[in-house]
Amino acid sequence: MTHVHLPLTPSWLLWPLPWVWALLLLLALPALWLLWRRRRPAILYSDLKSLRAVTTPWPRRIYLTLPILRTVALGCLVVAAARPQRPDESSQIYAQGIAIEMVVDRSSSMSDNDLSPPDREMTRLDVVKDVFYRFVAGDGTLPGRPNDLIGMIRFALYPDSVCPLTLDHHALLDILSETYINRRPDEDMTAIGDALALAVERLKDVKRTSGSGQQYTITSRVIILLTDGENNAGIITPQQAGELAATYGIKVYTILAGTGRRTGLFREPVDDRDLRRIAEVAGGQHFRAGDREALIRIYQEIDRLERTKTEERRFVRMGELARPWLLTAFACLCVQMFLDATRLRKIP
Repeated sequence: MTHVHLPLTPSWLLWPLPWVWALLLLLALPALWLLWRRRRPAILYSDLKSLRAVTTPWPRRIYLTLPILRTVALGCLVVAAARPQRPDESSQIYAQGIAIEMVVDRSSSMSDNDLSPPDREMTRLDVVKDVFYRFVAGDGTLPGRPNDLIGMIRFALYPDSVCPLTLDHHALLDILSETYINRRPDEDMTAIGDALALAVERLKDVKRTSGSGQQYTITSRVIILLTDGENNAGIITPQQAGELAATYGIKVYTILAGTGRRTGLFREPVDDRDLRRIAEVAGGQHFRAGDREALIRIYQEIDRLERTKTEERRFVRMGELARPWLLTAFACLCVQMFLDATRLRKIP
């Protein structure tokens, strides 16, 4: 996309060259004023009593009306000849964004608290929601993703597309806040392959551009898959889902959250080979988050890898303002001619 920059125009009124030199004619108006006010030829009468009987006396100042009107009319014509203009500024935002599908595990194991920050106890899901919120909205550690289409899928045994790809991040974050751990025993499993396949389905047909003139361009499509366990349910295997994403050119980042499964007093490590294989096949990266700070650093890295760009194009259209000045000059001349031929008429 080519960047176009037009300088801002701070002036309310502009005078384009070479027409601006016409304003120098305004300097001649005082001389014309004196010329129009000079004494006119008069006829001498020996007695004015007979004339006063048939005329109405006017104050001498009233006769300044005619030269004032002529001066104003001529001044308006000079200003109109200088072509006054007013800039009409408008801008158009061109954004290059990314379509991101967030896939979040909400199985019962996400109730573990091993990701909790030192100052308070939080479940894995609460920590994930907190960092997800920061990733989308931005804070001191993450810049936010205002130009990205972001959707959300949450899953346990069944994947559920709870938010379509949208730029309305307020709605997305409202849905995120209402995401809770699955408490149904019959659905307490982890179908990573099915969830990833659903995310691919949501992304594969997303439009590359939108808006008149293609103001919004999608530069890439990304899935961020976060889980704390291994695939143990579903119809589609994780490897099949990863290959499906690669087929449509969708990049997949996988995150394994937590320090492993709790088994009594010990924790058993989680096999992340499927997640690594997905990221490798789909051109992304695999991460492990052992605590909240590690998860923040992972999202910072993803944010660095997947950049967006916004560009503002500003247009300036010049509006001609000579018309009001011409109408004012015409009105002054009409009034001057009317008064000169009627009430303020002088003989000779």
